[in-house]
Amino acid sequence: MSERKAFEVTPKEVEFSRWFDEVIFKAEILDERYPVKGMYVWLPYGYQLMENIMNVMERLLRETGHRRVYFPGVVPESVLGREFRFIKGFEDSIFWITALGRKKIQERLALRPTSEAIMYEVLKRWITSYKDLPLRIYQIVPVYRYETKATRPMLRVREIVFFKEGHTFHATYEDAVKQVDLEVEIYKKFYDELLVPYIVVKTPPWDTFPGAKYNYDIVTIMPDGKALELGSAINFGDLFAKTYDLVYMDQNGEKRYVNTTSFGISERSLAAMISIHGDNRGLKIPPKLAPIQVVIVPIPTKGYEDKVNEFSKSLHERLSSRFRVVLDDEDERPGFKFYRWEMKGVPARIEVGREETEKQFVTVARRDTGERVKINLSELEEELEKLFEDIEDTMKKQAENYFNERVYHAESIEEVKEHVTQKMVSFPWCGLDECGHEVEEEAGYGLLGYEEGYYEGSGKKCIVCGREAKHRAWIARSY
Repeated sequence: MSERKAFEVTPKEVEFSRWFDEVIFKAEILDERYPVKGMYVWLPYGYQLMENIMNVMERLLRETGHRRVYFPGVVPESVLGREFRFIKGFEDSIFWITALGRKKIQERLALRPTSEAIMYEVLKRWITSYKDLPLRIYQIVPVYRYETKATRPMLRVREIVFFKEGHTFHATYEDAVKQVDLEVEIYKKFYDELLVPYIVVKTPPWDTFPGAKYNYDIVTIMPDGKALELGSAINFGDLFAKTYDLVYMDQNGEKRYVNTTSFGISERSLAAMISIHGDNRGLKIPPKLAPIQVVIVPIPTKGYEDKVNEFSKSLHERLSSRFRVVLDDEDERPGFKFYRWEMKGVPARIEVGREETEKQFVTVARRDTGERVKINLSELEEELEKLFEDIEDTMKKQAENYFNERVYHAESIEEVKEHVTQKMVSFPWCGLDECGHEVEEEAGYGLLGYEEGYYEGSGKKCIVCGREAKHRAWIARSY
């Protein structure tokens, strides 16, 4: 087998789904060979990458007053059952515990499908006064849902391993509105750091969580033209407070229901980053998020091996104080190493041979463009920092171009139908339910949501009824 052959993948532009599966396996993100469908093994490299991503989210949450907690992963059926009135068929997606050891239990326990029921059963004891509000908490935990559709690693799973769920509690509905706006801003900053392009849409009334006031979704588009929801921010108002008797005493001594919100993301964020930035050589990872930012590959010349290895080790020791660095001094041929680290998406590869050792410089290969540059040792750290900034700028522009190529702004139902099978399509919408439903029926797909007030005062007309268009609506095939 040739050095390149070991890392060959199905071309992304030919069959994206196979490319995705092959890349996440060969880059050592996940192992799909677990005997429970929809559940996957996270390998060390993939786990560290996902941790780096979640660290970004945690930083943004801490900066905005959210505190991390942990609640148990099981909930009694009687407690969870109060949610069933909101979601038809919800109980069909639940993993039930029916026995403890050999003994059957009187009341079934559910593996955590969501955390509202689990949390509210306890929080009604925490929150008694207006002085206890606002309360902003979050946890990063596994969530279990029996997905009946075809499962896909990170995209459609039965065990969501990295589920960041935020839950907030407020005295008034107006405070909850401000919180949801904050949640959207957190998401925007988060995906900006991942260099993942997106739109923010308000879900149409018929797709909003039953009983919730409204919710926003963060949506991107994948290489196969399907939309991918990356996160939601939901304003429940007092819906769950009434269900779980979550009340507080206000300044006047009167009991009032708490207003709540929730917002969550998962490993779909990593799936989007891999899919949008990756190419037929594997991953491309933004330097800030890369588990390994620099790999040093010695290229020894016969009779000169010791000097090359010594120089490589000194480089590794020097750079490790500032960057996440690996010295690949294994026995494989340099070409094999190049392909392996390209597959893993390491942003910069330092090549060290006889010439570099003698003349005291290094050759650096960029993963994003493949360009190779020579850097003097005296300027190495500073030049690497500049290089990483340029890599980030380049990846951001590439992602923006990628996104723009996959969206279409339609001016008629005919244009929606023509492009919706390949792209994410926007159109002017008056906001009436019947017009939204007609577009869905004609196109054969559901609305993703709409940008509220986008066209107000612009003179644009709804593509269905011809009335003044208020919103820019979006439609696409979706995961």
